[in-house]
Amino acid sequence: MLGIGTDIVKISRIRDTMARSGRIFLDRVFTEREQKSSRLHQDAAVYYAERFAAKEAVFKTFFTQWEGDMSFLDIEIENGCSGAPTVVLHGRFLELLKEKSGKGILLSLSWEEDTTLAFAVMY
Repeated sequence: MLGIGTDIVKISRIRDTMARSGRIFLDRVFTEREQKSSRLHQDAAVYYAERFAAKEAVFKTFFTQWEGDMSFLDIEIENGCSGAPTVVLHGRFLELLKEKSGKGILLSLSWEEDTTLAFAVMY
């Protein structure tokens, strides 16, 4: 294990942010593929809150400061064959993973009522 990260996000906070800023927030944080996947969910705010928590948790596994060339768009959360969330890294985050001799990041997501939780492990 090379790093761990966790994050908790209020679904209502994401719902409010989406209502206030709409596409601006979504386009800055979520890839086109993530946005397309959100349409398959009953409640997009739950989907985005889970993904936002996941991106924060993944970022924390790197134990680094935010740098100018980093973007949440370079941390992509997909669903694997089994439906479990998988992490796909691009750009600076992929470079950092290689620098740390990491193989990947495991991710677990959960939600209940108005709260989502993400737990990530870099290995």
